[in-house]
Amino acid sequence: MSEPLEAVLFDYGHTLIYFDERPHSALVGAYEKVNRLLADTLEREVPAAHVLIEQVSKAVDDEIQRDYAAGRPEEVEIAAIYDRALRALGLELEPALIERVMELEQDGWLNSVHVGPDVVGTLDILQRRGLRMGLVSNAAYLPRLMKAQLSALRLQSFFEAVSFSSEVGVRKPHPRIYADALLKLGVEARRALFVGDRVKEDIQGPKTLGMRAVLTREWRQEEDPGLADFVIQRLGELPAIISRLTPRARSPDTYNEVTSRE
Repeated sequence: MSEPLEAVLFDYGHTLIYFDERPHSALVGAYEKVNRLLADTLEREVPAAHVLIEQVSKAVDDEIQRDYAAGRPEEVEIAAIYDRALRALGLELEPALIERVMELEQDGWLNSVHVGPDVVGTLDILQRRGLRMGLVSNAAYLPRLMKAQLSALRLQSFFEAVSFSSEVGVRKPHPRIYADALLKLGVEARRALFVGDRVKEDIQGPKTLGMRAVLTREWRQEEDPGLADFVIQRLGELPAIISRLTPRARSPDTYNEVTSRE
């Protein structure tokens, strides 16, 4: 018999939120602010916004993507990547100033990040049912900037535990990042359910620790090789699964279009 469910852990990108393409006009605005900040602070001429976008913003993104593709478990040191990109332009900045550059860029990205249509309603249902919720995400950017994004999207209040790879130091599917969230929640793995869009990071990794797992295919359509306990097509199907795992909390949620391998 399955253990009663006490907590639900969520992936972030392509599970709760989705993204537009690089928001060029917003990034231009952000890097115009960076240009003015650096020019005023350094008291010298600084490359124009379009140069900074290409040689810093895009260069940083490309290096992060290469590192992720290499499959290393350790998260990158994001400030060091910015530092290298800025130094290549002859800009040697103090750590606090590098952090401010990152902050301004993240502000530029914010309008391109969207909360999924079922997210708030689903999280509200789970919260009202007394389930504890956590977030576990591979995110290279500084934890405080990621938490600020959660707050700006009005999602932070739903989560008692937030574990970003930039804070823990390792990425999913390393066991330590899931364990960090479970420890913060005070919940055993066997009493937790993980929800995410990637088989390796969000199904295989959590199940290795003893969690049950749900694969969502709303924005990414990875094929499940039979590892997921449930497969859903959109997040709005999750409350029906929760009802099946917590019989005393049953509600009239629809069970349609839920694939179960229990």
